[in-house]
Amino acid sequence: MVGEHPAVRATTVIIVVAGLALAVALGVGRGFDATAVTILVSIVLVGAVAIAVANRAERGAIAPGRCDSCGGVVSARAPYCKHCGARRAVP
Repeated sequence: MVGEHPAVRATTVIIVVAGLALAVALGVGRGFDATAVTILVSIVLVGAVAIAVANRAERGAIAPGRCDSCGGVVSARAPYCKHCGARRAVP
């Protein structure tokens, strides 16, 4: 799964930067008040989280696990397979 979608991080950064630029441009054009600043800070925080998640996904830190017995997709930290009930070796 690692590296399957190499453009995800770049696309995420482009969208976040474009949204931030649009918010700043609208704020400058219409004037910043308390609500505008709050929304701008929210956009920055959500953008930072989106970029962090994209980075982790690109490195493979966020990926599903596979059951050794049946090959089903399970949580990476699941102690048992939800499909066949087999015990999994959890790292």
